[in-house]
Amino acid sequence: MGRTFTLTQTDQNIVNAYDYLGMLVGLLRLPGEKNTDYRKRLWDVYVHRASASQTGLINGITRELGLKPYNAITITYNGPTTLSPRVVVTDTLVYLYSNWTLIDESIDANVLYGEAIDIFTEGGDAYYLGGLVETINNIDPSAAYFIASIENGVDEFAPSASIFGQDSRIWVDSEQLKQVHRNKLAHTNIVPGSVTFPPASASTYTNHRATENDVITDGDYYIDYTNGIIYSYLAAPTNAFCRYMYDTIPITLQASPVILHEFGSTEVQDKIFECVLQADGTYVGALPTSTAIDYINELLATHKMYWGE
Repeated sequence: MGRTFTLTQTDQNIVNAYDYLGMLVGLLRLPGEKNTDYRKRLWDVYVHRASASQTGLINGITRELGLKPYNAITITYNGPTTLSPRVVVTDTLVYLYSNWTLIDESIDANVLYGEAIDIFTEGGDAYYLGGLVETINNIDPSAAYFIASIENGVDEFAPSASIFGQDSRIWVDSEQLKQVHRNKLAHTNIVPGSVTFPPASASTYTNHRATENDVITDGDYYIDYTNGIIYSYLAAPTNAFCRYMYDTIPITLQASPVILHEFGSTEVQDKIFECVLQADGTYVGALPTSTAIDYINELLATHKMYWGE
């Protein structure tokens, strides 16, 4: 009798033009990855840029692993229209402001809706996405200024810390204006008081008027904050631009399969290190908590280093 063999079938990548493009942008094909999926990841290199920022690192790491951020929860505002709401997600906390203005940007000066919500500490009410939604909706059920809901298909037991830093109010540092009397900005819901112009455009944008009908002479201008339109009596000068902030509430917060925190962040340090209380009442040093030890061991397992370097 002849000898018999058992063969195991395996996927084998066949190099083509996409692989050459991948080498140019530093994104190699994953084992068994089809051209259609690889093409999407290659395109994503130019859409969601990798960088040294938290968002940039998340973009790069998730793309390398064939993962991608996803919409986690949506927060809407249901309070008085006379107020200025804002939602801010930092490393470990979610802030909900029922009234935030540009006059004073400090946390204490603006109206915080409830307490800052801890999404980092294991065992906390908002540690999981489902718990975060419940925490937001239960801050003040009678007023219900903010209402949160989890997106379809999202695991309610995914850690809330997977939501990375986001803000419902976004600065546009410089937007070019056309040489016309009516400039439509790229965004709507402009935050009142946030629009500024460079000194070179001062003669065109001198007197901010209450309505469009009040724009009747040189230097007059009016801003339709809701629709993002700037009306001016004089046409915008050559190379004119403006800086402004716009509002994105309701906001859909994005989460990442890769959770990334900065050890240098004070908020993170407060939760993963325990300081030693001295006799004089001051604190020195920092002892890692069990959570911090897990992080440190994970780092040491992947990279040979001495802790503290």
